Amino acid sequence: MNPKLVFDTDALKLRVCRTKKFKAGLLSVSAVLPIEAESAPLTSLLLSVLRRGTEKYPSLEAINRRLDYLYGTELSIRNFYRGDCQIIGFSAELLDSRFLPSDIALAEEVTSLLCQILYHPLLDENRLLQKKYVESEKQFQCEAIRSIKNNPRAYASEQCNALLYQHDACGASIYGTEEMIQAVTPEALTEFWRTLVKRLSFDCFYVGAAEPSEISGALERTLGTEAAGFPRKIPRSVKAVSSVETPYTGYDQMAVGQSQLLMGYTVECVIGSPDYHACLVFNELLGCSPVSRLFVYVREKLSLCYHCSSFYHSAKGTVVIQCGLHRDHRARAEEEILHQLSLLAGGNFEAAELEAAKKSLISTYRQTEDSPAAAEGFYFGRSLASFAETVEECIEAISRVTAEQVIAVAQRLKPHTVYFLEGTLEGGEEDDDEDN
Repeated sequence: MNPKLVFDTDALKLRVCRTKKFKAGLLSVSAVLPIEAESAPLTSLLLSVLRRGTEKYPSLEAINRRLDYLYGTELSIRNFYRGDCQIIGFSAELLDSRFLPSDIALAEEVTSLLCQILYHPLLDENRLLQKKYVESEKQFQCEAIRSIKNNPRAYASEQCNALLYQHDACGASIYGTEEMIQAVTPEALTEFWRTLVKRLSFDCFYVGAAEPSEISGALERTLGTEAAGFPRKIPRSVKAVSSVETPYTGYDQMAVGQSQLLMGYTVECVIGSPDYHACLVFNELLGCSPVSRLFVYVREKLSLCYHCSSFYHSAKGTVVIQCGLHRDHRARAEEEILHQLSLLAGGNFEAAELEAAKKSLISTYRQTEDSPAAAEGFYFGRSLASFAETVEECIEAISRVTAEQVIAVAQRLKPHTVYFLEGTLEGGEEDDDEDN
């Protein structure tokens, strides 16, 4: 499965991974925007409001009925950060044309609906977005903000990211604050929509069995007619976080049983770098699999925590360790985490551990091509970083990673941020629903 560039214009770019493995294909339509602290939450709100109704399909129920009519097409909002870019748009899972009557142009019907949602939303008599939809979605977004505050693990992760990325665009919240969202009016959101759509150009990706010309023609005849004339300017998505002389620290308390310890590091390696695959293997060995050092030693053998894992942010060149534990175990857990990092940097790990980590990582990537969404995520992420690599090439590169390369990555780790959320109640295990 290797993506092919079908066309590339100012308004539209399309890549296709052609495969007959699936009965339903996936079409993603994405606009790649620079993250702006003030506009990112507005964009999140706007997408939800646009999904509520269009000129032709004036309610969520009408849109869903239309999707049902289109052979059960599933439509999802795309709204996430990748590095210092905000990715917005929609993805559609649509039945492959092999299983449809020959006179059904499903791809064009679906892209026409996307065009309706983005460019022809339901407006009131004053040409404003419907107040009832705006107010309803404001409440939903405020609930999403509160849900993060009420989830110790998510809240701690957000606070750590705010420190780790305080000098980077991705440090801004994608949902904003309740005060910011409550202040949004239909007039302001409508003006924001009118301004935003003039900036949109689309990076499209299709995984499925349809002829590339079928997908490209559908996009050109629908979204292409609206987006034409607005050049596609893709911001840079990959930028490594700079190291600091003195690590930042953060501390909060919450009336929960389980505390959260997060330790952020810079590694000076991003996706596409020569040692990128060594970073993947290092992270797997450190804390990203059941054979990892953090899982085996910090959690299982020493029982210092309820969960302990690491995440490598390949677009920012950072590694974040997150540990859920009782507050009394903080010092001992932090000491053991630092000890394990020191052992890896000194090459004190067995060849069998390295091979187990590589096999675990390779198994994960082999599953990438078992679903259209996973394949799209893999290839789209690499396209944002201008990094051309197939799944098989990634697996081959991982298999070649040596112990010396992993050691070199471990030695480059520099502490950047330590954040501790202290749980003030006794207990803790009941707070954890995501044990590794």
